[in-house]
Amino acid sequence: MYSPAFFHGEQVIAGLGIAALITLILIPLLLYVWLWHTQISELQLAVAFFILMAVVCGLFALSTPDSTSVFQLTMICLGLILSLPWNLLAGWLLSLVIKGEPSDWQFAAVILFGAAINAVLLYYAATRMRRIIR
Repeated sequence: MYSPAFFHGEQVIAGLGIAALITLILIPLLLYVWLWHTQISELQLAVAFFILMAVVCGLFALSTPDSTSVFQLTMICLGLILSLPWNLLAGWLLSLVIKGEPSDWQFAAVILFGAAINAVLLYYAATRMRRIIR
């Protein structure tokens, strides 16, 4: 399991910064392009989001810890940001159930659980946005 002390300060700042930029800039840009420049359905958008999150969780669970990898930390932070707030609740419940530190696989499953809920919410939000736009 990764802990904040595992990473060096520079990698933490870089990983969090890149994940924040992806979340704050790229996600609204992709939603804009999706709304006005494509005809991709709401279901395809939600499935693409979930597949992206499954890839992020797979990279997290299958990779070996590397304290100098900004890419690894960026993927972890991106997964955590895009599965909020459900990953916090599920992570807290997981720590109560297993009475200790969760493994990488358990942590990835918690992130994927949060991503699944957010994919469903994205589907309903996208359906609503398309109705408003049309």
